[in-house]
Amino acid sequence: MKNGTPARRNGFTLTELMVVVGLIAVMISLLFPALGKARSAANSTACLSNLRQMGTAWTMYVTENRGRLPDFIWNTPTNPDLSWQGYWLGILDNYHVKDDALLCPAAREAMPNKQPNKGFGTNNYAWNGNFQAAGCGAKLNAATYRIGSYGYNRYLTAGGGFGSDGKANRINAVRQICEVPVFLDAVFSDFAPINGTPAAPALVPPNLQWDVSNPTTVPDQFRFLIARHGRGVNVFMADGSARWVALEDTYLFRWKTSWAKYRLMLPAY
Repeated sequence: MKNGTPARRNGFTLTELMVVVGLIAVMISLLFPALGKARSAANSTACLSNLRQMGTAWTMYVTENRGRLPDFIWNTPTNPDLSWQGYWLGILDNYHVKDDALLCPAAREAMPNKQPNKGFGTNNYAWNGNFQAAGCGAKLNAATYRIGSYGYNRYLTAGGGFGSDGKANRINAVRQICEVPVFLDAVFSDFAPINGTPAAPALVPPNLQWDVSNPTTVPDQFRFLIARHGRGVNVFMADGSARWVALEDTYLFRWKTSWAKYRLMLPAY
C-alpha cells in the first residue's frame, strides 16, 4: 500500500488460470475433429486428382494404340524391361505419370518392412516394389522399383475378361464404360476380384483394416476393400470420371462382361 492506496494485483489467480486452461482444452477438443475432417477431405481431393492423371494417361495409351487394351505383363525375370515397361505402371511412366502421382496422400509412405505384408501396402501405407521379385512391373532390379497406393482392374487387359467370349483385346468390346472401374485405391498394384453371386457372394475380409496374416493367400477383392477414405475408396472409371465409392457398392461395378452385380455385406471397421 502506498499513500493509503491498495497495491494493484498483477497476474491471475490459480482459479482463473485453471478456467483459462479448461477453456483452451475445450476449444482444442472441438477443433481437432474439424481439422481431421478437413485433412481427410483434402487427401481425398488430391487422391482423385492423381486418379484423373492416371486415367488420362491410360486413355491416351488406348487411343494411340487404336483401342487396344494393355497386356497383362507382370513377371518376366529373363527380360525385366518387358514387364517394367509393358504393364500399366510402365505405360503410365511413358506418359510421365509416376512417383507422387501414384501415391494417395492417405497412404504416401511405402510399407517399411517385408514381413508380414511381403510388399503389399495397407490402409495407411503404399505397396512397396522393393520387397517384390525383381523382373516384375513394380521392380526392375535391386536398385530400381516403384511404390504406389493404387491398383488396376486386371480384367481390363487384352484377353482378360471383356467381350462376348471374355477374350476381347480392344476397348470397343467394353460396354457400359461408365460402370467399368480402371484404377482404385488398393494395397497392391492390380487385382481380379472373385465374383460369386447374390445367393453365394464372394468372400469378404474380416475387417476393413487389411488385417491379414498372409496377403498372398487371400482373394483379390481384399486388396481394395479397405477403409482408406472413410468407408470407401476413390476410383477412376473407363468413361473418364473419378469419384468416391462406398466399399459395399464396389460389386455394383461391371468388372468384366460376365460380372454378376450385387451389394456386398461387409463387417464394421
